[in-house]
Amino acid sequence: MLIFFLFLIIFLTLLFFINPLFSFIPFVPVRRKVLNKIISALELNDQSILYDLGCGDGRILFAVAKTNPSISCVGIEIGPFPFLLAKIKNIFWGSKKVRILYGNFFKLDTSPATHIFLYLFPEALDELLPKFEKELKTGSRVVSCDFEFSKKKPSKIIEIESLGWQKNKRLYVYDF
Repeated sequence: MLIFFLFLIIFLTLLFFINPLFSFIPFVPVRRKVLNKIISALELNDQSILYDLGCGDGRILFAVAKTNPSISCVGIEIGPFPFLLAKIKNIFWGSKKVRILYGNFFKLDTSPATHIFLYLFPEALDELLPKFEKELKTGSRVVSCDFEFSKKKPSKIIEIESLGWQKNKRLYVYDF
């Protein structure tokens, strides 16, 4: 049994360090204190379908599913470590309304989404913008944490005061 746990620790450590090889976007989890602000900015309703592109450990999806179990949540992650973490969390604490997918979100059809959450670098946002303009239905909402599209003006900017060592955060809200 000790050998199993030793191999498990080694495997997870390797996944953590190998993760950056799969994506140019690092796994940076959103602080739990910011979750409610993000959920509020999304303005979800019972018919919402939330996509989290680069969902990391799935904390946004699980927080939404906990506050409103009728909302369908889809997360996609390309990094093996955060993907496995999200899958494990979904098995033990998740909801039937939360799906975690492994893959490249640039290849994902986003047309079913009514709401999308992003915590991505500006380069990734700018690459996604034409895709969103083509695929998203009128009335869809996109909330981006800390970074904005360079070629689209946000409908609203929400300032979140500093949380300890972290600088102020901004949520950029876009209505398509």
